Amino acid sequence: EHFYIFGEVYDPDPGRLARFTHVDGFPAVLDFAFQSAVYDTIVRGTGPDRLNALFESDVVYAGGEATAAQLPTFLGNHDMGRFGHFLLRENPGITDEDLLKRTLLGHALMMFARGTPVIYYGDEQGFTGDGNDQDAREDMFPSRVATYNDNRLIGSAASTAQSNFNTEHPIYRAIAEMAAIRMANAPLRRGRQVVRNYAEVPGIFAFSRIHDGVEVLVVLNTSPD
Repeated sequence: EHFYIFGEVYDPDPGRLARFTHVDGFPAVLDFAFQSAVYDTIVRGTGPDRLNALFESDVVYAGGEATAAQLPTFLGNHDMGRFGHFLLRENPGITDEDLLKRTLLGHALMMFARGTPVIYYGDEQGFTGDGNDQDAREDMFPSRVATYNDNRLIGSAASTAQSNFNTEHPIYRAIAEMAAIRMANAPLRRGRQVVRNYAEVPGIFAFSRIHDGVEVLVVLNTSPD
């Protein structure tokens, strides 16, 4: 009864994703549209009105917003590459501080917005990779692969040449704190989402999660200022 089923449809268009919930009857699909919107907003620096447009499209799924709330959301994966790689590729010269902050911002949006957050292994250790497929499959154990071991990791001076199971890593700790907040507040897990404010240039994106009369307000700032 409670078996979680979703399909993989590699497409950033909510309409094409939604088709598979209507025609093929999938309860949910991987939310590549969410990934694309976060990529545009946090990696490329477009305005958070891009996020508003994404969430306005939730009504197109079979079951509407209730189905959108079940979609697995993610920042990157083995097929397309890691979120950290996107940040490095699109922002040459990005500082270590900004790299970490943008990584945490992406995870905060995924953890607190509607959907079922999925963290790609190693992202919590700052893995970045060199691209997609094999270039995004670093080992958590000490690696002997030169193209992995020369990667610039986020949030630490570590490398994949050493074991990476660090529970004190700043990204690991931040995700753990976000998960605890999510677990302690039912609206962040089950609540209806209402966008409250958004900018058309990098800046504020605010939304509420509402459940059983309780409202939690989430405010994110995508501006570097």
